[in-house]
Amino acid sequence: MLAVTSFLSPSINWSRLNLWIVLGAFLVAPTGLSFAAETDTMQKGEAAFGQCAGCHTIEEGGPHLTGPNLHAVFGRDIANAPGFTYSDQLLAMQGVWDQNRLNRYIARPKLAVPGNKMPYLGLTSPHMRSDLIQWLESNPAKLSPARANTSIMNGARLATACAACHSFGKGEANSIGPNLWGVVGRLIASVDTFDYSERLMRRSGTWTTTALDEFFAESKEFEQGSHMAFRRLMHVENRQGIITWLSTLSDEKEALGNKMTTTAK
Repeated sequence: MLAVTSFLSPSINWSRLNLWIVLGAFLVAPTGLSFAAETDTMQKGEAAFGQCAGCHTIEEGGPHLTGPNLHAVFGRDIANAPGFTYSDQLLAMQGVWDQNRLNRYIARPKLAVPGNKMPYLGLTSPHMRSDLIQWLESNPAKLSPARANTSIMNGARLATACAACHSFGKGEANSIGPNLWGVVGRLIASVDTFDYSERLMRRSGTWTTTALDEFFAESKEFEQGSHMAFRRLMHVENRQGIITWLSTLSDEKEALGNKMTTTAK
């Protein structure tokens, strides 16, 4: 009771006490706000990577797609991912991927490194670039399951237009176009029971993610017995979304592939 009485004593300098309360709140608040802001940045950075996920993997040891695996890319020597074939322009660059280089390259790849093979036009928003770069700097181990599933589902949704000419399930019959189960990594024009156009028969190699991206992007003529009912896929995000989904249609990912095939149909 004495303590309470003393505390409520008129002799207390209430102005000074209020000042200390305000200062205390000010000193404590930034910690909580900083944590919240950091969490928000990481979430936005991962969301921004959704535009990259069609061409790049992020997990350690992940495969190269159209672009190289980006695990631990921040601080890594430029053009230094083992097993990836870089353009001569990137191979000629010196240094590491720091904030400045990543910012310039992501903003306008063709302007930052003229002649490089990256098909992406650029991320114009400086805020999204900043979030993305900070997320990459944190060296994420992988995409969150929800984010990875969203990327695949977007590809499945886009692929519904392909279902007019192609089947997707393992062992299903060809349609106007060949069955696309296992197409990623398959020899071009190699389905025995399908009558390919001469244009496709002249192609060599396999359907890598890069080859598929180039094939979807190139302008095509409408000709009897040809391979496409559309002229081209203009947007890199759409091309890579479909390729990401097609990559799930394989024996190794049969369970996931069947689930997504049902969604696409």
